[in-house]
Amino acid sequence: MRTKTRLILSVCVASLGFFRPVAAQTPTRTVTLQAVEDSFLVRNYVLLAQRYQIDASKALVRQAKMWNNPSFSTVLGFGSTDKFQPFKVGAEGETQYTIDQLIQLAGKRNKNVQLAATATKMNEATFDELVRTLRLQLRENFYTLYYRRQTGKVLKEQLENLQRIVDAYVTADKKGSVAHSDLVRLQALQVGIENDYADLKQEELEAQKNLQQLLHSQDFYEAVVAPADLAAYRLDHIELSALMDSVAVNRPDVRIAATQYQTAELNYRLQKAMAVPDLHVGATYDKKGSYINNFVGLTLGIDLPLWNRNQGNIRAAQLQIGAGQQQLQQQQSVAQTEVLNAYQRIVTLEKRYKSFDLHQFQNEFDTLISEVAKNFSKGNISLLQFIDYFNSYSDNAKNINKFLSNRVNAYEELNYATGQELFKN
Repeated sequence: MRTKTRLILSVCVASLGFFRPVAAQTPTRTVTLQAVEDSFLVRNYVLLAQRYQIDASKALVRQAKMWNNPSFSTVLGFGSTDKFQPFKVGAEGETQYTIDQLIQLAGKRNKNVQLAATATKMNEATFDELVRTLRLQLRENFYTLYYRRQTGKVLKEQLENLQRIVDAYVTADKKGSVAHSDLVRLQALQVGIENDYADLKQEELEAQKNLQQLLHSQDFYEAVVAPADLAAYRLDHIELSALMDSVAVNRPDVRIAATQYQTAELNYRLQKAMAVPDLHVGATYDKKGSYINNFVGLTLGIDLPLWNRNQGNIRAAQLQIGAGQQQLQQQQSVAQTEVLNAYQRIVTLEKRYKSFDLHQFQNEFDTLISEVAKNFSKGNISLLQFIDYFNSYSDNAKNINKFLSNRVNAYEELNYATGQELFKN
């Protein structure tokens, strides 16, 4: 009886196939990172909306360059208090016409143009910041989807192989040829791996959902990563000091803070200019209301700055300059700190990555598991030992893929921290 059971188990274990990949379910679309990014730039609604904001701010620059429209007024004769004659504008009647043009002094118009141009720069930097943030999310979810699926293939294969062993043990248990406790241990192992697989699928679905939201699509994606795509992730050509110095130019959030500071300075100059009254220049025509008929005159007007000299707005704008300067320094400090930490994280991960060959280690572990399976089928190792090796194999697959995912994401975080595309083939 036990010999027959041993033969059943031998056949099941021999079919474990640790080296044979199991065909995964084919998703709707197979995509590379480049294809996902190309779609993202033309389909993401947030980016499209921000592009409209940029175009709108450019239109406001054009508007700021416009001169104020002249104003026109007229007086139509209505006779006198002695004799009321509505609209008496004929040969014996009175009409008067005045046209007036506002001329802004102290360079107010040019300063408004500069402020509008700065608003455009702000919207452009905001767009770049959106791209930077959303691109990091896109890439992190893309690589998460890829590496979780690689781990899922291993766990799915293990579950299929383990199911064969459990089925054989169930049959043998019914015949009383194996200890029931051994069947319980195998079933507990099966439940544990099923839970791990279910958790992994949840993480995969979360990454799918995030990609769908970023791309505004209902398609399901299978991420494809070639070895050449990962070859660019290295620090050989990177100098930390250069990265730290470049954040003021390349980081959109730093440029936003710098633009806000520049806006505060321009606003201060404008508010000082607003203290200078504007000039009104025009012409007037009076048919019969003056000392002579058909009187023509030049009109000049200016506000008298006796009480309101824009003191409050000037003081507020001056204080905003100080606030903007502090915010700029804060943002530069934050950016440099993020660059330093992202760089150090890569250095730490690279020490582990280069300390041993992960692919060689995986191949050796596959060989080890194959030998374990053979020895278990021959009865050279116990069920508990087999379960221990079985668990170690799944843990190894999860840990390696998680480490590789963390490593790639660390490089992408350095891209994000610097505001540059540092790692391209």
